[in-house]
Amino acid sequence: MPTWSRAPSRQLGLDFRGHIPYDCKELPDLIAEPIAVTPSLAGELDARADVRLAVALHWLFRAGMLMEFLGHGLAGIAQKEGWIRYFAVYGFDRSTIMTLMPIVGMVDISLAVLSFVSPRRWALAYCAFWGLMTAFLRPITGESFWEVLDRAGNFGGPLAFLMLSGFPRNAREWFEPIRIGPVSRDALKRVAVVLQWITGLVLIGHGAYGALVQKQQLLDQYARAGLTSLPLVGSHFEPILGWLEMAFGVAILVKPLRPLLLSACVYKLATELLYPLTGYPLYEFVERGFTYVAPFALFLLTPYLNATPSKG
Repeated sequence: MPTWSRAPSRQLGLDFRGHIPYDCKELPDLIAEPIAVTPSLAGELDARADVRLAVALHWLFRAGMLMEFLGHGLAGIAQKEGWIRYFAVYGFDRSTIMTLMPIVGMVDISLAVLSFVSPRRWALAYCAFWGLMTAFLRPITGESFWEVLDRAGNFGGPLAFLMLSGFPRNAREWFEPIRIGPVSRDALKRVAVVLQWITGLVLIGHGAYGALVQKQQLLDQYARAGLTSLPLVGSHFEPILGWLEMAFGVAILVKPLRPLLLSACVYKLATELLYPLTGYPLYEFVERGFTYVAPFALFLLTPYLNATPSKG
């Protein structure tokens, strides 16, 4: 049986907090070989199900971080007009804000590249804080609180990645590259809860734009796409879709069934694509990376967590 390093093989214990070196060159061989079905912590699953799942989640989260902070950084470099009031909270004048925006954008892009190429725990913790802080700037400047929920992926995504990687046991581990290895069942359960809340809150927050707030930008998207001229619904398209979306989010928070999760992933991809398709900048679609990653990652996790653990 191939191991996760080129060191002499040893029996894998239950210390899932230990680091297991990972060599990308060995992954194709590992996947290609037949897998024996044996009792494991996940029940009667193949003996490497947890390893494969950890690898899949790790790379999904890397992609989510890249999209989220790359898109956010590009908005800063483009000096997005809507951001001016957020910077103004800290007392900056317009001239200073226009100078700061590209700098903040470059920092976000640097974090996006680092989190994809060589993720570090300190960067994930910072990104989670940054995402939460910027989300709360919206209600502080007079926007609705639903804006915070719609951006749950901005802070929940880095948090989920940090939980998957394991919280550091010493200061050095905050700065070391995160290595891929088996993840305990309990850790995956915690990650699944975060992914479930990201998916549910994003749907509820975005749905509330149409159902409760009648957000103008959303109405503009639907009008440009010709959705507000559909037969029967017409001008009521935005609130009807909003209530359905909120119900969709509540259903996932109550019971994250796999068909619902896959549907949520496809739905969010389709609706967020309205940004570039209706003339808005492409970064508006890109920066919502964890909006798409969260439901799909939970879709992959659900069968593993629902398996009956073996006794003894």
